[in-house]
Amino acid sequence: MNLVLQCVILLFLSFQYEASRAVTSVFVKKGHDVQLDVKEDDVPEDFSFFAWKFNGTKHLVSFVSAGKPRVSNLYTGRVEFLTYTVKLKNVQETDSGVYTAVFTEDKDQTAAIYSVTVQAPVSPVNLTVDSVSSSSDSCNLTVTCRTQDSHISTTFTCVNQTCSEDGDGSKATTSAADLRVYLENDSINCNHSNQVSWTTNQGAPEIQSFCYQQAKESRSHVAVFVFVPVVIIIGMLFVI
Repeated sequence: MNLVLQCVILLFLSFQYEASRAVTSVFVKKGHDVQLDVKEDDVPEDFSFFAWKFNGTKHLVSFVSAGKPRVSNLYTGRVEFLTYTVKLKNVQETDSGVYTAVFTEDKDQTAAIYSVTVQAPVSPVNLTVDSVSSSSDSCNLTVTCRTQDSHISTTFTCVNQTCSEDGDGSKATTSAADLRVYLENDSINCNHSNQVSWTTNQGAPEIQSFCYQQAKESRSHVAVFVFVPVVIIIGMLFVI
């Protein structure tokens, strides 16, 4: 559910019920269960009606005093309850919203309010090395972290074997998920996370290894460049 819509519903409920309660925010992984608790002391014994509502309208479960609980057809097989506490099973992203436990004594009152956000696990992240440039005492390494719907690039610089990140563009947030690239113990890491899951790239490359390899290849090219003309000149001398 849209975050703005959830805020509007919470504001509406705070005016609707005089005995308003603090809102408990819960993040749940898609396909898992969420338990919505109500303390027995918060519900009087002589109530005439009790219900769990979704977004202020739909009933999950309701019952009258001394009566059997009635589960809504929309939630048949998905709701377990113990006294006033309910467990909603196998939640999906459409289950995101505001859940309110209400009871009627002399007037409508609130026993609990939950703001539930259901999130899917984040997608895998892939790290690629885009470019490497090095000199005798420094090295620049540009990398990109990619997921299904976003990417971020950053450059690391090593001077005299001390490495650091250039700039501050190493973090991006899209669709309630964070994508971050950082340096840890000379290894470059990508992390993709939200409130319910996280994943990192496998086989984090060591920045010093890339810089060393680049420097080694550069020296080899120089050696070839010098060696080949020398061989040609020596050969010409023997011919003469």
